[in-house]
Amino acid sequence: MEISVVCERDDVKKAVRRSFPGIHVYETVLPYVFRTGNTDIMEEALESDEAVARTVDELAFLTENSYMGRIIGDTYLYAMNSRAADMLKEMGLCRDCAPLELTFNELRERGVSESELMVYGRVPLMVSAQCVYRNTHDDRCGKDEKNGHWVTLKDRTGRDLPCRCDCRCCCNIIYNSVPLSLHNMMKEVTKLDPASLRLVFTTEGPEEACSIAGYYTELVNEGKNDRPFPVKEYTTGHFRNKVE
Repeated sequence: MEISVVCERDDVKKAVRRSFPGIHVYETVLPYVFRTGNTDIMEEALESDEAVARTVDELAFLTENSYMGRIIGDTYLYAMNSRAADMLKEMGLCRDCAPLELTFNELRERGVSESELMVYGRVPLMVSAQCVYRNTHDDRCGKDEKNGHWVTLKDRTGRDLPCRCDCRCCCNIIYNSVPLSLHNMMKEVTKLDPASLRLVFTTEGPEEACSIAGYYTELVNEGKNDRPFPVKEYTTGHFRNKVE
């Protein structure tokens, strides 16, 4: 079973690629929002061999501009069932990533043998256009297209919600307070037999990301891992939910 990685930070991307040559790290990952004023990001993507598309309009832009590389879907380019997955393939998608809203039973019925399955990563709770950085820094923009900004919000229960301000397209991605992880449910994951397991690194630094990648590599190669998981708090999302 393959492992693929999506990184939001370049230093993490380099560290994982250096430490785990057998893991496929995506170099070009498109934004959560495609604005007509930011086509330079998309035009740069046209020069790549492979791109992860997060929206239908990004997929359409690539195909309409005769993109010759592989187009990989994100979990938010929804392929809720096999018919939707087939339609996206007809539009030019090479491989989809199964939606996070589906349970184990729903994923088994849908089939993921040609899809990626996200088994680790913080899940976005909201994508917002109102700049969180500007609102918390005396109305100063602080635009940084290369690195963006990270801001911490608190929900009504007092939990910290990491927020990434993506200055490339002026949007904010507010993430869950804890990451999704299916490391304790690998028996069920193996039954699904996905084409690849996806790890998504957002707030993790190089050391933590490599520790998590190493843990999942051992799980895949040896079928078990007796070490404690590097992250103490996590959620299994909708995966273990029963269909009512």
